[in-house]
Amino acid sequence: MKIAALIARVLLGLIFLIFGLNFFFPQILHMVPPPMSKEATAFSGGLWGSGYFFQFLKSIEIISGLFLLINRYTAFFLLVLLPISVNICLFHTILAPAGAPMGIGILVLNVFLCIAHLKYYKTVFTAKPSVG
Repeated sequence: MKIAALIARVLLGLIFLIFGLNFFFPQILHMVPPPMSKEATAFSGGLWGSGYFFQFLKSIEIISGLFLLINRYTAFFLLVLLPISVNICLFHTILAPAGAPMGIGILVLNVFLCIAHLKYYKTVFTAKPSVG
């Protein structure tokens, strides 16, 4: 389990770090955008139209990817990345199916790592926490 978690953590960290950096420095991967449906184009257009969303998202991805790679605050950054992973998976399976395998893979890696770090989340699931 430890080796699988290590491989998954490094892989997920690299994915988020590289794709996050590629947003700011597109010469890293020279990616051609995959074909998207009109709904996917409209959704992306709305997010681009906000003027801040992708810059904020990719900054979070870069920071989270770095922390996963150096294995610091891993449980925290896995939770930070979980809603991003869910949205990547949903976007690619529903709106842009060409990227579905990558979206599903990212979500599986994130969920696997959250399960591997489950002991760190026990206090988060306390029904009636007490302060002090």
